[in-house]
Amino acid sequence: MNKEQLFWDWFKANEAQFFFLNQINDTNEKERILEEFLHHLHKYCDQLFFEIGGDPNDKQDLIITAEGNSALFDKVETLVNQAPLLEYWNLIALKPAIGNGTIEYNEIKLDPHTIYFIPLSSNASKKIGIRLYIEDYDPANLKDFLTAAYFLLDNILGERSNALDIGHLEIESLNVHTKREELIELVKLPKYIKWKRAQAET
Repeated sequence: MNKEQLFWDWFKANEAQFFFLNQINDTNEKERILEEFLHHLHKYCDQLFFEIGGDPNDKQDLIITAEGNSALFDKVETLVNQAPLLEYWNLIALKPAIGNGTIEYNEIKLDPHTIYFIPLSSNASKKIGIRLYIEDYDPANLKDFLTAAYFLLDNILGERSNALDIGHLEIESLNVHTKREELIELVKLPKYIKWKRAQAET
């Protein structure tokens, strides 16, 4: 029996507790259940993680993620592709693009509708560099801003595109001195990447 089958056999036997995970109010119990899932997932690959969510009256989403590590994308897809038919679950390989919503991380709030970017490279490379322009950016807190920005890009682009299309990320402050006419709205980044791919193919 391969590792994929071992994982899914375990999951099928225990799926009920994960389906109702978000209805559990006991923090310790919820943490125990999450740790149990992660323990079994790490038996398959100790660098993969997961997210569970959805309407309690509908199918639940189970996302298996490599947290942007493209070297593990095949591992994620192999696991999801070998899953059995699960009536109450949507199984998703890698975090999908989920739109242009605001994200919060360590008291940093990023709204993509108020953020702009410029591309930093225009060569034939498959990856691009981008510089984000963010209001209230604090250079002393660069690490947290970068982490928040990558989370935001996951939401806008999805995990695969974020990992494979974005090669470099910088942040600068968006202020009264910024020449906004030279900037592109961040919500248009997916369209820009699609155009960049088309340019590279011609």
